[in-house]
Amino acid sequence: METANLSDMIKDDTPTVFEPENLDLPLETAAPIEESVDAPAEAQPAEEVIPITPLNIWFESNSAAFENVREVKVAIRGVDPSQTLIMAVLDGKDEIEGNPSRDLQVFKNADTQPVLNMPASNMQIYNNGFKLVYPYEDNIVIKAYGVRTGLICVFCNVIANQYVPYKVIKVKKKDEVVVVPRCEASDVVAKLALDADLEALQLLYKQSSKSVSEMTTNSSVISWLLARQSEVTDINHHLQIDNVIIDILS
Repeated sequence: METANLSDMIKDDTPTVFEPENLDLPLETAAPIEESVDAPAEAQPAEEVIPITPLNIWFESNSAAFENVREVKVAIRGVDPSQTLIMAVLDGKDEIEGNPSRDLQVFKNADTQPVLNMPASNMQIYNNGFKLVYPYEDNIVIKAYGVRTGLICVFCNVIANQYVPYKVIKVKKKDEVVVVPRCEASDVVAKLALDADLEALQLLYKQSSKSVSEMTTNSSVISWLLARQSEVTDINHHLQIDNVIIDILS
């Protein structure tokens, strides 16, 4: 009797098996796995540059474009023609035996003197260096001054047929390119229309003191300074006027 009861008890204690679909259990929702996606790097705009080349190589290819400057080729013992560049420059004096009068200018270290490697529209030779004018775009011109230490580039907006400087960049002899800076011409035009600060002008450029009565706006000041610049033949004076204009319009 006891054995039977024990057997029944064992049968009763057998666990009931339930199918999973019959269970009313809360569903576990797996958290979505977030995949990290690296943001694409923003493409950096390529710098706008102009290559540099030595004066002797550039002059050989471009001198024919200038009526006022001619290369003089001479063979002198002990003188390397690639290092020493001799030019015959019109000097405005009376003709000599029916030929325009020219002055000889000698440029040493012409093989290391940097210039912009592009055609120029004008070349002027001064006692302390030279100036090249490079048309770059319809509204940008570069005035490049060749000096003993390298090249000084003055970037200008062309406004009303005037070269209005906005940036000066010095190029060293070891440089291979010069980066082109930009300036919105419309911003410059707006500043030209403003009333001139004649006191500041006289502090920046003392030579203007006798002529300030003729000026009213920045435009009249810049026109006067550029006219003044066209009369001088010293590179340092040219650069002084360029920097005064940049200060006035800054």
